[in-house]
Amino acid sequence: MNIEEFNREVQKQKSLFNIKECFHHDKDECKGKIKQAHSIQNNGRISIIASEVNKNISLYTLTNFIYGEQNMLKDLKPIGRKEASTFFGFCDFHDSKLFSPIENFEFDHDSEKHLFLHSYRSFAHSYHRKKEELNYWSNFEKNKMNNGSLFSQHMQSRMIGGNEIALAELEKGKHYLDNAIANKNYDSLEYIVYQKEGLYPFAVSSQMSPKVTYSGKSMNNHYDPNIPYENPIITFLPDKNSTIVIIAAFPFENKSITLLDELDSLNDLKLEKAITSLIIANCENTIISPLFWQNLSKKSQRKLLDEFTENTINSTYSKKWFNSSFNFFDENYEIEKLKKKTAANNV
Repeated sequence: MNIEEFNREVQKQKSLFNIKECFHHDKDECKGKIKQAHSIQNNGRISIIASEVNKNISLYTLTNFIYGEQNMLKDLKPIGRKEASTFFGFCDFHDSKLFSPIENFEFDHDSEKHLFLHSYRSFAHSYHRKKEELNYWSNFEKNKMNNGSLFSQHMQSRMIGGNEIALAELEKGKHYLDNAIANKNYDSLEYIVYQKEGLYPFAVSSQMSPKVTYSGKSMNNHYDPNIPYENPIITFLPDKNSTIVIIAAFPFENKSITLLDELDSLNDLKLEKAITSLIIANCENTIISPLFWQNLSKKSQRKLLDEFTENTINSTYSKKWFNSSFNFFDENYEIEKLKKKTAANNV
């Protein structure tokens, strides 16, 4: 079995251990099926950055790859718009009622409720994915990927342990968010919000575990399980004529607050680069427009894949802030400019 077949089988097997469970704390309120909910609004947000690939309206993500022999990640593989950012994490009632203010009304920069609900849903997606990972590895002996070798047993033990620690840390955040929702305390998170005119071809909904703050202060030591993790939350949204980024932090996570304060002190260009760096190094639920990917040179595509690989799959603990060579807010990446460039190339 080559690496592509192996990873294709991993994804297939993981789907067998999906969890369908409403993230909302009040299960007595749940109505309808657990639906395949979007962590980022489909109509008016994801739809903005979707475009045609092989005659299908598609998107790319940082979790769907074509694998190669020389480079583990050879290329991005398109997925359908309806698949992007989805998870079985809310019942029909809560998905519809709870998020109505951000689904059916324009984004309000000054609304604590809007900021909270976007961050709540981003956290819910990451929490749900982590539970599914633990479910997969806990049932490793039942799936076809386990060949009974010592390597497999060691991998299973390591992955179960890592996911259990991560979930224990995320449970603190979930409990806090549950209380905030129950008491309608929408001002219970700390934020930095950046909004820029123009539509940029990305969407992100994820919690993060940065190793260091922008200035290099230690945040999450991935090799010492005795040091509690801190998990700031990021949401990156294309929105009509502008792009919005919300970075949220729990008030009891002092290192996350430090990160927000440091980011808030940056000028716009440095902040844009810092946001890009955080996304590449920390966020698996990242949606990329084909307009962006197809207009990158092969060299730039390879560079982005390498940056992602080095900071996630092959990640080692570092005391230095990762600085990406990309800026997702580069004006050359604006969607209208990319559309014109694509049209000119197709003439």
